[in-house]
Amino acid sequence: MRRLSTIAAVTGITVVLAAPVAGAADGKGWVPYRTQPFDAVGRCSFTVHGDIVQDEEEVRTDATFPDGSPRIQEFRGPLVIRFTNTGNGRSVVRDVSGYGRVENKENGGSVWYFGEGAAIGIPIGNTAYPPGEYIVHGRSWYTIQPDGARKIWDRHADVENLCRTLA
Repeated sequence: MRRLSTIAAVTGITVVLAAPVAGAADGKGWVPYRTQPFDAVGRCSFTVHGDIVQDEEEVRTDATFPDGSPRIQEFRGPLVIRFTNTGNGRSVVRDVSGYGRVENKENGGSVWYFGEGAAIGIPIGNTAYPPGEYIVHGRSWYTIQPDGARKIWDRHADVENLCRTLA
């Protein structure tokens, strides 16, 4: 079964996927989508807790696999998260609003495109990009290989590693 992986937001894809919220679509397939509070473990040397400050995201599925699971999805809308180092209590609020598109591959990998903000977690032990809890602003890509290796392609984006910010 294909995994949608954790979304560093959706419109800010926050590498913690939330389920679409029951509600009416807008006639173009967009439905409400809500990111849940989360604890990110294994990205920094401490746990990062995420509290949702504002969330008015939407999601739509543009293509599916034969089994009905999503192949291509888009995410858009406001998403603001308070990130807290649970060890020392330091916290910051980051706006990761914007637009995101994910293409899930048949082999279990995925490619994410972000047009604005995103929150992306890279686990400790990852070999393709240093581990961390990242905030990315600007045009960027994020790939997850079938073996789980993750990489942020950030040539047109500003990147902040919250592991450093919250230490």
